[in-house]
Amino acid sequence: MAFCPNCGSVVTDFNSYCEVCGQVVVPVSQGFLSSFAPLPANKEESIKLCNSLASKYATYEKIKEEIHDLEFSIKKMEVKPNAPRYSFFRFYWPFFLIALGACFFSTLIVAFLTMSVDYEVGELLSRLAGYLSIPVVLVIGIVVAKIRQRKANDRLAENEMGITSQISAMRAKVNDLKREQNQLSDELQGYKDIIPVNMRNKDSILKIKKVLDLSQAETIEQAIELIKHPVRG
Repeated sequence: MAFCPNCGSVVTDFNSYCEVCGQVVVPVSQGFLSSFAPLPANKEESIKLCNSLASKYATYEKIKEEIHDLEFSIKKMEVKPNAPRYSFFRFYWPFFLIALGACFFSTLIVAFLTMSVDYEVGELLSRLAGYLSIPVVLVIGIVVAKIRQRKANDRLAENEMGITSQISAMRAKVNDLKREQNQLSDELQGYKDIIPVNMRNKDSILKIKKVLDLSQAETIEQAIELIKHPVRG
């Protein structure tokens, strides 16, 4: 059996894909590790092998988790093709209120300034000032709103470019990790006949090493059998 480089599931010998995630897997029979690693001859070699395997399984699981976290982050960060932009009206609508205020205050100011002239002339001028202030404010508002809209959307575009660049770097990191994961998987394949499926992890390997350290077994196979079938009595 092999390990799937994508999800880490066990893949049966001669199967060309992972039945869990569908990832294409090179069968062991086609790989360069079709000949398995030699069995350790004594306790010292078995302990040395346990240390090596524990380190590799720990690294494999760490890489697997890091790949999962990176891919999850990429999905959260991915920018949609038609990302929303700020509308013109978002920046323009306040100028309607400003125009009303300008109309009111310009009317009052002109009326105050023309108190000394003829009443009808003053009234005409104050009304004219009020009416003219509305289109003036609205025209100015168009210019200002367009400038603000452009700047805000430019900031959004810059942020999206930064996110896109960050995603590209993260994807490159994922690819590097998957290559490293595949290499580890290939190395561990050589011990598939030694280590049972349910013991292919760091904690189980350390249990095997502990049995060897306590001199309860002389070889890694004996330690595995002792763990699988503990002696009672």
